[in-house]
Amino acid sequence: MQILKRIVVYILIFLMSVSPVSFAGGQTAADFPKAAAQAKTLLLTSIPSDGSALTLASMQGLLANVSDKNLLFRAEKYRDWLPYTNAELIETQPDGSPWDLAALLSEFAPFFDGYILCDDDSALIAFSLANPKNSLVVLPEFETTMQEAGLRMTADVRGWSDLHLRRSPEFRRLRRDVAFEQPVSLAPRMLDYAVMSGAYVWYDAAANRAEHTNAFRFLQDNALVFGWNNDLGEHDTVASVSSLNACLIPADRACNLSVLSGFPCGNVRQKTAVSAEPDGRTVCLMISDGDNLQWFVGSYEGAAYYGSPIRGQFPFAWGVPTSAADLASPLLERYYDKMTENDAFVLSLSGLGYTFPSRWTNRKALRSMADTLAQKMEMLDTRELLVLDDGGFYSKALDTLLTQTQANGIFYMDYGNYAGLKGRTRFVDGKPIVSAKYRLWNNREGSSPEETAAAVNALPTDPKNPDSYAFIIVHAWSGLNGSGEFVEGGNTMKAVEKLVSGLDADTRLVSPSQFMERIAANCR
Repeated sequence: MQILKRIVVYILIFLMSVSPVSFAGGQTAADFPKAAAQAKTLLLTSIPSDGSALTLASMQGLLANVSDKNLLFRAEKYRDWLPYTNAELIETQPDGSPWDLAALLSEFAPFFDGYILCDDDSALIAFSLANPKNSLVVLPEFETTMQEAGLRMTADVRGWSDLHLRRSPEFRRLRRDVAFEQPVSLAPRMLDYAVMSGAYVWYDAAANRAEHTNAFRFLQDNALVFGWNNDLGEHDTVASVSSLNACLIPADRACNLSVLSGFPCGNVRQKTAVSAEPDGRTVCLMISDGDNLQWFVGSYEGAAYYGSPIRGQFPFAWGVPTSAADLASPLLERYYDKMTENDAFVLSLSGLGYTFPSRWTNRKALRSMADTLAQKMEMLDTRELLVLDDGGFYSKALDTLLTQTQANGIFYMDYGNYAGLKGRTRFVDGKPIVSAKYRLWNNREGSSPEETAAAVNALPTDPKNPDSYAFIIVHAWSGLNGSGEFVEGGNTMKAVEKLVSGLDADTRLVSPSQFMERIAANCR
């Protein structure tokens, strides 16, 4: 039986190696890598506190391409509910305990060619090589465990530098349309998906922006960079990726992406929007950071957000990551199923991921990205885009995103301030690009629930007057604490409720589609 298993593994690995999914070329927009196998059984395990987390991450990623049986990490925000699929797929050990490394090796060892020996300094190099070598990533203290499971060492990368990796023959086998930026300290988060994808993994806490850009310069236009770099900072990380005509996918703390990506996306459709009175001032409330995939698969359904009992009491727009249909479809379907008529989803953020479209230098690549974006919008049943750019409101790049028939308009935020353009609006072939007029954000002048409500109430009520429209962006990490103070990390939906309670009766809260339709009909 084990010999037969190994033969099947070799056949699947060969098919993956010649598949166009593994090696993208040209200028077409990259799509999100997906597991070759859909899991039918998931062995529940916990994130270990020792270095075996590296081995388990590589195991999960490799299995996603060759087995309908895999492991599932249950950790952090995942403790409250299993967001993946029905519980019938979940399997514990006979005594009810989670599966540990030894038990998982006894189940899955025949699927692997061996192990790559590394230390903390070379672990990311091992993760880059795990897919080409079909080998687990292993620290020295677990080498005996590997040998006892019958696995041999396929490489020893201790002492290797990133330059050594780039000069190796295996580097040419890594993808040029996808790469990962992840500190090894976050294992197993996202590293399973890097192994499944067969992509380069890198992180340098000391790198400046030029060095960061150079690290990913080998990527083709329209590539996807998964991860985050807190050390470099948000602006420089996104600007660096944007200068390479690429998109960033914030997912550094997301678990189980390799497993989730194996589930197909069903036919998700938004609920019918609630009609609004045609008169009065028109307001659209929308949450920020909807592109954050790790949040989407973690605490998005928490009591401060989509799981709030306040949700559904008034029109409100939720961001949905472009990647969700491919990488989190069970969760996506769950969110859509739980929609009320007052909920709406808007594609977030700026394209296939977080990018500054105005920084792209290859317009052909941007058009290709817009084409792929339109396909994702159709899959997610969305007609509006949320774009965050750095001084790009008048950029022709936004015009390019709006050329797609699927797109009705763009909600625009400027980097840093969000509402710095104070509601400025322009049109592209009759389609609106509307900047945020107000922001609900703690410790920002004039941005409390009371101040924002007062500002809205002072607006004119004539639908023909452009000043009577307000797109309000709600900072996802601001909210009310138990004492009702507007603070960082408070309950966001309670802050929104307080804002709504302060609005005059002639203020119309509408969905994103209604907002765009009304402003296009009355103010063009």
